[in-house]
Amino acid sequence: MSHESVWYSRPRTFGKGARGCRVCTHKAGLIRKYGLNICRQCFREKSQDIGFIKNVWLTWVKLSTNSTGKSFVNDSGIY
Repeated sequence: MSHESVWYSRPRTFGKGARGCRVCTHKAGLIRKYGLNICRQCFREKSQDIGFIKNVWLTWVKLSTNSTGKSFVNDSGIY
């Protein structure tokens, strides 16, 4: 049996070989969460177009203060 007749002889219907990035068809580093099916490289390029916003911890601390200026965050964590 030759190499060509064995290579890709079975159908790829499940597993890593069956899935690929919908942008570049790359199979490694696939983000499947929320049905994205995009590789991590394409996700970094297209994330803002999709609507993802990078979470910055300092912005969260700034927004977590109440009207008196007292923060909800202490040294050991959150109150």
